[in-house]
Amino acid sequence: GGDFGIGQDQHRAFSRRLLYTNGVAEHLDSKHRRVAQLIPLMCAGQENALSVKVGGGPAHINSFQQKFQSKQEWTDRTVELLLANGFNGTGSWSDDEQLRGAKVRIAYCVNWKFMTSFASGRTKQGSGHASYPGDCIPVFDSDWEAFCSSHARKSLAATKDDPFLLAHFFDNELPFKPNMINRYLGLPKNDPGRLAAESLIQTRYGEAASVEDLTDADRQDFDDLVMEKYIGTIARAIKEVDPNHMLLGPRLYSRNTSYNIIGKYIDAFSFNLYGQWSPARRAKELASAVGKPLLVTEFYAKGMDATGLSNDSGEGWSVETQKDRGLFYQNFGLDLLESKVCIGWQWFKYQDNDPADTSTDPSNRNSNKGILDGQYNPYADLLGEMRELNMQVYSVIDHFDGQAAAAAESVKPAF
Repeated sequence: GGDFGIGQDQHRAFSRRLLYTNGVAEHLDSKHRRVAQLIPLMCAGQENALSVKVGGGPAHINSFQQKFQSKQEWTDRTVELLLANGFNGTGSWSDDEQLRGAKVRIAYCVNWKFMTSFASGRTKQGSGHASYPGDCIPVFDSDWEAFCSSHARKSLAATKDDPFLLAHFFDNELPFKPNMINRYLGLPKNDPGRLAAESLIQTRYGEAASVEDLTDADRQDFDDLVMEKYIGTIARAIKEVDPNHMLLGPRLYSRNTSYNIIGKYIDAFSFNLYGQWSPARRAKELASAVGKPLLVTEFYAKGMDATGLSNDSGEGWSVETQKDRGLFYQNFGLDLLESKVCIGWQWFKYQDNDPADTSTDPSNRNSNKGILDGQYNPYADLLGEMRELNMQVYSVIDHFDGQAAAAAESVKPAF
């Protein structure tokens, strides 16, 4: 049913000694070190500020008024629910200010939306993220660096000394597909981004040169330049204000370029990982490319047994039942744990879509993504499977590491 009245002590299952070195937390084991920071985190909630947040649809609002006497009651009972099911934090788009007032605190990550804020008024709502003109972010604008410094000073003041803050996200799903110079050359004539692309061509090949003169190396250099101006500028701005918390980057997705540049500035790589039943291979590819551990910041499956939802929207795959959603979660999580490159995952999301809420973006209109339905009733079959894995994460890590150690021992030469 919809009972949130669950005990608060289960989070002790996650107590583990952590050593913080250069901003990166490492799980310590008697035999080895493995990055295993606060697994699993949880991202949950509703579009417009995705994650653990009071829903804004008509059904959400009506049900909230019937279930809770106040936002404070919702906050405390929601944290109880998360802890009781083995979750130990919240992810991007959560109602962070409200949750900081919970009776029992949990870890959280904040998305500061640097580029989204800077480009406000120039973007359109895409499916799950902002859509930039020409798929080009305006990092060559003359006021970009000053904006980042100002945005960091204003935004981070309230959280920079909070021990429950885990890390900073920069943005969400930016257009970093390779060969960006072609897209920047398609911008209006006097756009700073187009001028930067033209400058690279002319500096290397002369005034009469064109895009046809570019080599693959030239194209990669421009990609790297865009990434450097984006991620390096934000990283420096954040570290100037808050040198104590980790940087997770811009929650990328799909295909991207310049992973080596990203790795220079972040502590772990945030990636929204869709299209995989078993993600270990992709996780290893990403971690290797960036040179940093991976944090999966979105994944989910939708159940076809959810009442009143067609499951037409969103990137997650559809399965038959809520129990199947839980089995998907277990398989996904186990594969990440066995990969040894993943420091956590964030399920998307806390509550199902409300089909009557047409203010959300097209990817969040009518789907079963939540651990709760639109009336704040938990999906017991889903949560049962989630809890089974969550409460055993560290023993599962020890099991996989023990297997790996035994395998390594068995192939040692006998002399």
